Amino acid sequence: MQPTRQFNLTSIRRDAWIEVDLTSLEHNLKVLRLGLAAANAKAEEAKGQHPHGPALMAVVKSDAYGHGAVALAQLFAAIAVDYLGVASVDEGCQIRDAGVNLPILILSPTPSWAIASALEYALDITVSTEKQLLDIGEKAKSMDLTANIHLKVDTGMHRLGVSIDRLPKILDSLRQFEASGAIRLVSVYSHLANAADESKVLEQKHIFDQAVQLTRPLFPKTTYHFASSEAATRFPSCHYDMVRIGLYLYGLEPNTVSRDLQPVLAVRARINHISRIEAGERVGYGHTWQAMRTTKLAAIPIGYADGVDRGLSNHMKGLIMGQKIDQVGRISMDQMLFDITDVPQAEEGDVITLIGNDGQNTLYLSEWAVHLDTITYELACRLRARLPRVYTRHK
Repeated sequence: MQPTRQFNLTSIRRDAWIEVDLTSLEHNLKVLRLGLAAANAKAEEAKGQHPHGPALMAVVKSDAYGHGAVALAQLFAAIAVDYLGVASVDEGCQIRDAGVNLPILILSPTPSWAIASALEYALDITVSTEKQLLDIGEKAKSMDLTANIHLKVDTGMHRLGVSIDRLPKILDSLRQFEASGAIRLVSVYSHLANAADESKVLEQKHIFDQAVQLTRPLFPKTTYHFASSEAATRFPSCHYDMVRIGLYLYGLEPNTVSRDLQPVLAVRARINHISRIEAGERVGYGHTWQAMRTTKLAAIPIGYADGVDRGLSNHMKGLIMGQKIDQVGRISMDQMLFDITDVPQAEEGDVITLIGNDGQNTLYLSEWAVHLDTITYELACRLRARLPRVYTRHK
């Protein structure tokens, strides 16, 4: 195989990879911060108060939505993000082991047997039940440490969190643990079920405001956070002290293309085999595609084991030398095929882009999401099994 004639970074071990554009990530963070600050300033000025923007938690769970949690956590630490959000103790420990000292909140419940690890790694812990609080408090006492906890309130999503009617009891228990030095209540927060629906948001916000009213007199230094990406950009009244931004940092929306944010992720692979078939011949498992002409086929070493859904077979596009080409045949575990008949100059070693830009054309992850009737969150998280990450910058 000859070296590519296109300039692309790649792994030295594999000819399929993900590019993560740090310039675009920083652009998105800047756009989001400016938008949050402007919306907050307008609201605060209307009340005659000093305008300022909320703190920002960068959500890096699920390997930063497939973008590489450790590398991005290091970047977020360098550019002064306030908090990181992860899903598990393991994710938090991985980031700590990389030398990141930002506060890290475990957004999911921590099993009792993992509390000691969370405390040793200085990870903040979510509490959703009285038993969790008891387990954390007792473990912190036994280790002579103070656990930083964030109390999650169920305001209507009914997935995790203490109900508003149980909140006074758990607050009373919290006061006892805090008095002993075993626990410090850092924040109270909740999560939205329908972040794009204003009426649903306001229903949950009404309950959350009750939680704030119950908590604030007892814990005056506690902070509050309620909004994720979509609600944070749509509804300034949901900002409180901090917002949790995940998908928007990476330039993605659930199933559309953002107007203001830049996609951070690209997926590329090099051609590892070229063949020619005659009209009437079929290709791939199940022979799901038939050539209507003499066809030049290019194989690339990426497949469903890398997170490219088989449901995209015969429906997705690629880019080579700025030109769109059709994926043909069933996507297999480690390979897929493209029709490059109309790009006769293409050779082994040339790069095919599955997601990202090439010349004047761009392919978006949201296009996959629409076809598969899912969301970009899911698809981005899948793209992490075997694909190496290459981190890039552009002017």
